Amino acid sequence: MPSSEHYWFALKVFYNRAPQVQEDFRKAGHDSYLPKLIASLLFVHCAEQELLDYKRRHEGGLLYYTDPASEDRRRPGRIPDREMDNFRVATSLAESDPDAIYLGSDTEKLCTGDRVCVTDGIYKGMEGYVKRIRHARKVLVAIKGVAVVALSNIEPQFLEKIES
Repeated sequence: MPSSEHYWFALKVFYNRAPQVQEDFRKAGHDSYLPKLIASLLFVHCAEQELLDYKRRHEGGLLYYTDPASEDRRRPGRIPDREMDNFRVATSLAESDPDAIYLGSDTEKLCTGDRVCVTDGIYKGMEGYVKRIRHARKVLVAIKGVAVVALSNIEPQFLEKIES
């Protein structure tokens, strides 16, 4: 049974309707985030049942991302607040960085490097994975199973390895 607690969920919204869906959730009193870097991706903060009810009323217009680690692949995947906060800041900052690129959905092949925290600069506090892309070092900031943004121009001395 779905929880009445509020969580972050990721939605894939079709037919350029992401701004309208975002407005629907805002009118219902829920926080949402529409990253400009990633077309048709919308994050909403609401109770799971509210998300399921909205999807049922708008069948065919959107889908929610599920938790790839969950046994029940029909339920929406919950995104931890810390992960969502990190992703919001990273994508907002990346909009003004001409070298930042959207890499598509998060997959194991993208997360092969060390987990790091950025200790200084505009990305200070961001956590992600180091990856070489197009011969340059990038820090990948991800919503697991949903999306990845690659941040660049981070000096190596500002990367601190996070031990598992």
